[in-house]
Amino acid sequence: MARKVQRNDPCPCGSGKKYKQCCLAKDSGAGASRSNRRRGVQIALGWINRAHEVEISNWVDKVWLKDLSPQQRQGISTAHPGIRSIHDVNLLEELVAEGKFDEIEGENSALKLILNADLGLDDEQKSYLSQLAERPLRLYRVSDVQTNKSFTIERHPDAGSEPITIEDSSASSIFDIDDIVGLRLMQSGDSWETSGSAYHIPIDYVDDLLTRLENAGEDEYSKTLVHYWLELVARHV
Repeated sequence: MARKVQRNDPCPCGSGKKYKQCCLAKDSGAGASRSNRRRGVQIALGWINRAHEVEISNWVDKVWLKDLSPQQRQGISTAHPGIRSIHDVNLLEELVAEGKFDEIEGENSALKLILNADLGLDDEQKSYLSQLAERPLRLYRVSDVQTNKSFTIERHPDAGSEPITIEDSSASSIFDIDDIVGLRLMQSGDSWETSGSAYHIPIDYVDDLLTRLENAGEDEYSKTLVHYWLELVARHV
């Protein structure tokens, strides 16, 4: 496992300077900005869970778990706790990105309800939340991993897309080269980061998923990817 770069280590950028004299300030600033954006997400999720508990429960039943049998729903509820934790993150992010509450007249999207509430969110946090609805889930292959530092992804199947390297010490510790995973990429200045959700697809199931995605078309791509992953979770794959 790679060791975290220390202040007096040579800077990873190759400048020849010590890390503290080179990229530390930039990395610290990026980390603080990322933390601020994620804090906004936590504030938003906390509020909507309190304010719209019933509506969220109905959305989960009618949308998130749509077309899943009682047996499949039971399978999801009895999945490994680690998978359940990923499931809950994915669910809440999809709620903010796509969720609408049929019980509410007028503006009923979860995102707009959050943005219109007086939650004390700053412009950076609001902008980040708004991106969730603008950045669709897509399937990627992990092509390189620098543990505790970064990982590189390419669209899967590759249609000539450029590799994207994402600086993320946490996410880089959970990915392996050649993992196939559904991710939502978010713009952060002149770089990219993942939104937090992750839909790992075991290699034996990738071809089947790709067939479903092709048949679904662009408009149903994200929903098809989510539903397929839920089916795998239900089967404890």
